[in-house]
Amino acid sequence: MTALILVCHPDTNSLSHSAAEHIANGLDRAGHGAHFRDLYADHFEPVLENEDLRRRFSFDDEFARYGRELREAAGVVLVYPDWWGMPPAILKGWIDRILRPELAYRFGGEDFGPRTVEPLLVGKRAWVITTTNETNPLSQAPMQSIWRERVFGYVGIEAVMFHTLYDVRNTTLRERRGWLSELEDVAERWLR
Repeated sequence: MTALILVCHPDTNSLSHSAAEHIANGLDRAGHGAHFRDLYADHFEPVLENEDLRRRFSFDDEFARYGRELREAAGVVLVYPDWWGMPPAILKGWIDRILRPELAYRFGGEDFGPRTVEPLLVGKRAWVITTTNETNPLSQAPMQSIWRERVFGYVGIEAVMFHTLYDVRNTTLRERRGWLSELEDVAERWLR
């Protein structure tokens, strides 16, 4: 099986990048492939242009590649820092541009009549890893609810797992290494 790993941090020496790399290693140890995408290194264009919205498709090669990798993946891993209680804007842009009709969901029913949503990513898994300086475990609950219900639930992904690395600024190197080792071990078992 294959996973799509999206890391969303501009600093390649960040804990987010290390976490994503350890997750890729764990998947590799289990014999799974991974599409490893660094949205910042890819210079991902997060703005959904009106032309793409109107025609419900983008002719951009980047859009096609991300869409293909999403379709191929058994699971999607998001690794990002908590900035102001939210992910970086570039990740929201990925959602806007890639989780689109006919790729992630479609509308059924008559035009100009009642419409139903048909999720197209049913059977896939999602794993969200967040780094934060917060110390309160309840601080992540609102964002986790959005991921579970508003994003993944809308497109049919019901198996959603969360890992939050709390109080990052006050952790030791040993604690961070422990986190990375744990993430790698979880990744090894995740797609079974």
